[in-house]
Amino acid sequence: MANWQLAVVLLIALNVAIVGILAFKQRPSRRAVAPGEPNQLRIENGRLHVIDRGDGRPVVVLQGDDGDASDFMAPLLARVAYDFRALLIDRPGTGGSDRVRADTTLDSQTRVIRLALRELGAEQPLLVAHSWSAVVALALALRYPDDFAGLVLVNPLCYADASIRATDPHIRVVSRLGAVISPMVGRPAHDFALRAKFAPEPVPFADTLIPLRESAPVRRPSERRRLSRNTAALRAAAGLVTRYGEIQMPLVIVVGEGDRVASPARHGYRLHNQVHHSHLVVLPRAGHMIQLTRPDSVMEAIHQGWSLAHERAEAER
Repeated sequence: MANWQLAVVLLIALNVAIVGILAFKQRPSRRAVAPGEPNQLRIENGRLHVIDRGDGRPVVVLQGDDGDASDFMAPLLARVAYDFRALLIDRPGTGGSDRVRADTTLDSQTRVIRLALRELGAEQPLLVAHSWSAVVALALALRYPDDFAGLVLVNPLCYADASIRATDPHIRVVSRLGAVISPMVGRPAHDFALRAKFAPEPVPFADTLIPLRESAPVRRPSERRRLSRNTAALRAAAGLVTRYGEIQMPLVIVVGEGDRVASPARHGYRLHNQVHHSHLVVLPRAGHMIQLTRPDSVMEAIHQGWSLAHERAEAER
């Protein structure tokens, strides 16, 4: 082989090696957590799944469902992070957060979330909660009133009564089908529950919206236990119900008029009547998942919450 041919071969080999090294370095690491990506925060005896994006005044969003915080919150997350520092949190025992001992108690839930916010340096945040998480947000507001600028509750589930099992379609489907659900029945039941969540609005991007863990044909026992824990936590808040009227911080309540999960009459309207200074926003022909179907309206409520918090701070000076 001539010298020039050998040089060409070596040059090609060198280029291949360089490309390989660069590709290896650019390959995403499973351990690395880039800025703005999901993070696992070690709090007490477990890990809390947090998504931290954006800059500015902190807005803490508590996921209402049992999935990962980004499952049904991605559109709202992008909008919040454009104007504020957005902190989405999976409550202990849900989504990507660990289940710690006694995590179903409100004491444990509120303590862990408060410690996480201190660890994250989120001072005086606006607290936004959807569905099941409303009772945790209300408990935080009552127990640590000086820690938060205000509350925005989106289709809150905050009262437990005899109708709660009939109110939530997930509970109704699971209780009727029992512990063992056949694959042929499980997926239609799941799709029915999902449609009930969005009704009277259609499920947007139905083919891509449903998370993989929620699209399994059979709901796993662990998922059924999480649903039971949500109901148990709601019933455990019965002692707080009479204290809702003590909340002094700004409170904005946003409800979908057609919500079939958290009936506005049983929850949102009732809370508005109990907390007299609260502001009620009713979205006509909207369902339970308005953070997806009406994100602009939810963002308006968040901005309204900050405006009310600012007015209160000015009045107290």
